[in-house]
Amino acid sequence: MSRRHVPPVPPLLTARVQRAVTERARRLHLHVGFGEGRRATDVCLAVVKGERALVLRHAADLFEGLGVDQEVVRASQTPEAFELMVALMRPRAERQRRGAEERRASELGDVD
Repeated sequence: MSRRHVPPVPPLLTARVQRAVTERARRLHLHVGFGEGRRATDVCLAVVKGERALVLRHAADLFEGLGVDQEVVRASQTPEAFELMVALMRPRAERQRRGAEERRASELGDVD
């Protein structure tokens, strides 16, 4: 029995998103790599590498208009380049409610 609370992300969606991000990164002179997301709602993880100013200036452009939500997971500076790891997720409207162990901090809502 699967422990996932939502159906897995269709492989065609993942492939479409990765292809679009790769093409955009190439035009912007950035390097991008992909990994598998840890949550059922993750389409994929994207690691964007390049000069710090370029990565920060164009990160939003890489993911805009793809029909997925994004959240920065980690940012770090290595001797070779600046790295930004971004989780690309199904849009919030398509996600089912989950227990606290599956939520990202951005999904908790406003805290009073």
